[in-house]
Amino acid sequence: MRTNQLARLFHGSGPFLSLYLNTRGDVENAASMVELRWKSTRSELLDQGVPEALLEAIDPLVEGSYTAGAGLTVIGSIDGVLWSGNLPEPPPRDAVSRWSTLPSIVPLLSQLQRLVPHVVVLASRASAELEARTPDGDGGEHEAEHEVVEGERSPRLHRSAPGGWSQPRYQHKAEVVWERNAAEFAAALTEVVDQVRPRFVALAGDVRAVQFLRDKSPKRVQALLEVVGGELPSIEAVRAEADRLVAATVERDTGELLDRFEQERSQHDLAADGIAATFEALTRAQADTLLVGDVPADDRTAWFGGEGEPVALDRDTLTASGEITPAEGPLVDVAVRGALLSGAGVRVLDPPDPDGPPDQRRPSEELGALLRFRLE
Repeated sequence: MRTNQLARLFHGSGPFLSLYLNTRGDVENAASMVELRWKSTRSELLDQGVPEALLEAIDPLVEGSYTAGAGLTVIGSIDGVLWSGNLPEPPPRDAVSRWSTLPSIVPLLSQLQRLVPHVVVLASRASAELEARTPDGDGGEHEAEHEVVEGERSPRLHRSAPGGWSQPRYQHKAEVVWERNAAEFAAALTEVVDQVRPRFVALAGDVRAVQFLRDKSPKRVQALLEVVGGELPSIEAVRAEADRLVAATVERDTGELLDRFEQERSQHDLAADGIAATFEALTRAQADTLLVGDVPADDRTAWFGGEGEPVALDRDTLTASGEITPAEGPLVDVAVRGALLSGAGVRVLDPPDPDGPPDQRRPSEELGALLRFRLE
């Protein structure tokens, strides 16, 4: 999901509804459980003042959602539903919802950054299964496009007696067929890679088939190949191995950002550390990437302007700058709004490990930013 798509969520008229509903389908009576969960949550939201018209617009999104993903996310306002999608992970509780001055999209951002485009391949000497897994058009759950490429069947290998004179000839014929098949599989894989532009290709299968496929692939595809196992029983098994690579990729991406942040901070250069410095950078549209800690039950607040991206830690700062209708909202959501409306990216940091040593790379007060430029 692109930054400008997310930024549009803040253009509607508030208040906003942010709904994260557990819609897991791998439990007994999943449809009934989701229906009961939504019925209870719907009643609570109605009591909080959420318009009936908005809830009615959400009703059909809930129906059947247990077949689409483990978590249904809906961002809406008095204008109607602004965004909805089914994500792979459920919320921490059966339902998490808020009716507030700003949309709460940190949980959404956290899951979207885990949707890493990749390709899964299970290869044999006679066929290859390819599956491209990419976020759907709205930035929701992974969509999988599956293709089976059938190659030429090789001649049977047999010999009338050990060491028979015809065995090398049959072996050579077989390997010629395997190589031809591998070239066909590599062409199909290259086409998928060029369309999807994945972060990696998770590859498993027969050892010789895997080697032939690697050799027949162009260098740009070879650079993406990650062999995740031998003759795994199914494409689902390869997909499970790919999921581990996805998690490692997300962790590596976050680590690289934190390494860069720590370097810039130590040099007093292109980093803003802590709430005050980060809000100053957001006000100046300096932020390139906002770093936000996932802080449960965060009750800090800040202020934002009625138009554009002005943000501040107090009302007086905004009114002094000429803002006529400043509004107060949750601090993290105000920061995210300021970042997205100024074209910056947002990276959500997982909560720190309570049993591990503190990560010295994290921003102070769980808020920081990498900057586009530094003001002298």
